[in-house]
Amino acid sequence: MRRLLAPLLLALPLLVAPSSAHASVAPPTGRSDLRSFAGLGTWVDGYDFSRELTQSPTVTARTVGFMAQRGVKTIYLQGAKESAKTPYSMLSRDRVGQILLAAHARGIRVVGWYLPTFASPAADWRHLDAMLQFKVSGQHFDAIGLDIENKDVPVATRNARLVNLTRQVRARTWLPVAAIVLPPTLTEIVHPGYWGGAFPWLALKSSYDVWIPMGYYTAYRKWPTWRNAATSTTEDIRRIRSHLQARVPVAYAGGLAGDSTTTDYSRFTRAARAEGALGVSAYDYASTPGWAWSYLRAGAA
Repeated sequence: MRRLLAPLLLALPLLVAPSSAHASVAPPTGRSDLRSFAGLGTWVDGYDFSRELTQSPTVTARTVGFMAQRGVKTIYLQGAKESAKTPYSMLSRDRVGQILLAAHARGIRVVGWYLPTFASPAADWRHLDAMLQFKVSGQHFDAIGLDIENKDVPVATRNARLVNLTRQVRARTWLPVAAIVLPPTLTEIVHPGYWGGAFPWLALKSSYDVWIPMGYYTAYRKWPTWRNAATSTTEDIRRIRSHLQARVPVAYAGGLAGDSTTTDYSRFTRAARAEGALGVSAYDYASTPGWAWSYLRAGAA
């Protein structure tokens, strides 16, 4: 989704953003175990491992050992995808299971994520329900994440289906549930029409345990203020907490790993830590340069 959005952002006019106020402070719900989002994370999508989407996987169970050596504590693993190429309820169940078992054997937690299309509520639920029920050798995902970025259907329909799907997931599981959201610097400053200015923050608040904004600073080349990874990271976190009227738990996912510079890694991880983020990550594992891991580890410490 972020790769597709970048050309659009570069074509937009420069906008002036208002500054955000500090969010009110309130304790997290304490309802769920949030350790799955703490420390250093990394992202794996279906194009990295599933036979439905790639003939040359870059991530396998063996790769998990290298992740552990680099200090990874959480793998954000795409468990399902709605498309013509992926007709099953989950992506390559055997490979998902192998990665999950390899991660747990090394003390790494796995957050299974899915990007709802909102085109078919039944299809979105079929994928998420399969992930919630998934087990291999008695083991399951440690948490579930909804990647809330698709805007193919009109915003009113999209929001209504998002709220309903979220409530279905919350009612179905005791696992921690994460809202993986577009960053407010994108939807409210750089491209305020992207979500129609009507994201249903408060309607979703009670259903999610953690909020994970996806940093877009690597796409903000025409917006110097927001291209600064520290500035945009700080603003994203503060705006989310302001919208939710509470100091909700946040784990920050930085800009595209392969497009981020040493300065980006240093700035976004420090800013996230300064705002009290539980953990940090960059999208994705396959494109993260070897030199970047030291910055990510330092920022996650």
